[in-house]
Amino acid sequence: MILVYSSTGVLREKWDHVAQVVTFYDTSGVQTSQQGYTAEEKIWGDEELADQARWEESVRMSEAEEALIKASIELAPAPTTSGAWAQPTGAQDAYAKESVVEHAGKTWVSLTPFNVWEPGVSSWREQVAEGYPAWIQPTGAQDAYPMNARVSHNGQDWENTGSDANVWEPGVFGWVVIP
Repeated sequence: MILVYSSTGVLREKWDHVAQVVTFYDTSGVQTSQQGYTAEEKIWGDEELADQARWEESVRMSEAEEALIKASIELAPAPTTSGAWAQPTGAQDAYAKESVVEHAGKTWVSLTPFNVWEPGVSSWREQVAEGYPAWIQPTGAQDAYPMNARVSHNGQDWENTGSDANVWEPGVFGWVVIP
């Protein structure tokens, strides 16, 4: 429905896309006439209704996606320090975000919830007691380096200044050498 007002705030026209009728009002706001849509106005009204339906559906989908994300976060396992890494068999025994494990003589921290990847392959970051962890090629956004992340690579220490999800090798893009 579209309402058209005069410059003085009085209702002048009401376009009802469902009934496909336009109602006209005089300068005092009293209804004066009503007529059905022309063929061209029917097409326009149908397009407006379709646009409104698409917009409402996108809002519903966004709300559903948000609810699903919140539920997933609530259901995600709590971080643990579990000792030696063991291959998860599924979501029920996957590692939580920020879980700490030992694997291949190194300590690793999970970067994602429900992590089933092997440390050093994807979604884990090495935890070091001194200096910076070795740079590992990210496999995607889930293990890309955040802004200001620090790594060791090719005998130098580097800081990410390029983006919040840097997947580039230090020395190629978005990294500066730490003096």
